[in-house]
Amino acid sequence: MLKKHNLTTFSLYEYLKHQNNHSLNLPFFLANNDTYKNAHISFPFRTFTYGLGITYTSASIDKVKIGNIDYEIKDGCLTTIGPGLVCTWMSNYSAVHDTVYFTEELFNGYSSSSFLRSLDFFSHGGRHVISLTEEQIKKVSTLFESIKELKADAHVIPGLVHALLMLVKSIHRELDDKSQTKTTSAREQIIMQFRKLVAEHYTEQKEVSFYASRLHITPKYLSEVLQGELGKNGKKFIDEFIVMEAKSLLKQTTLSIQEISNFLGYEDASSFTKIFKKLNGNTPTAYRAEE
Repeated sequence: MLKKHNLTTFSLYEYLKHQNNHSLNLPFFLANNDTYKNAHISFPFRTFTYGLGITYTSASIDKVKIGNIDYEIKDGCLTTIGPGLVCTWMSNYSAVHDTVYFTEELFNGYSSSSFLRSLDFFSHGGRHVISLTEEQIKKVSTLFESIKELKADAHVIPGLVHALLMLVKSIHRELDDKSQTKTTSAREQIIMQFRKLVAEHYTEQKEVSFYASRLHITPKYLSEVLQGELGKNGKKFIDEFIVMEAKSLLKQTTLSIQEISNFLGYEDASSFTKIFKKLNGNTPTAYRAEE
């Protein structure tokens, strides 16, 4: 637990900028393979910014959990996260990479920031980790080199980051087009829509039947799809999502257990504690006290 930092306002973006002596006034931050060495963040954390990174080479396969989905980050992987997602580094990320973190403020006076919210790969239900071709790696790397070279020019950086986003959007569109030809595309769509719905409604709706109804399928079929693709049924996915959100609140805020319980949609703290202990093995209070 980061006792030296204000947990009420803890932000990975600001924390990394502080750790790397980067100006907190600039609306973006560049990270590389040296950035995370002294970060020591092992708990689930909620993101407040946008992040886009490419892994070039790694001595081992790194693992990350983004929005309750486990991903393996290998050579040539592109990773995207957006505000509101809860993430966990499941290994010490030490790969050679380039990553840019930024806020909507980066595009003030340049372009409407609303386009950011139209990019599915930043949101719940999106593909947050994909593998790139050699040609795609070269294109992304070229833009990162320009961003690194011109990072001090506030007039140029918004355009370069925007160009990077449009390139990544194009790459995802190509991937979507290929997926449409696969027999698994229907199942993938169900999972993507289910994930979005859970993120929107988990505080009020915790039963599989609600989500199945919204997807116009039976609860049994929804759980079969999730079990086959993710290795867990619908109820377990929902419970794990809630517990991951809870872990973020327990570590990043000073909210009481009762307040967190209410925030997550439980009428009393005992119900929340019961499901938390069932999935995590200890109580919310004990988890918060862990270093």
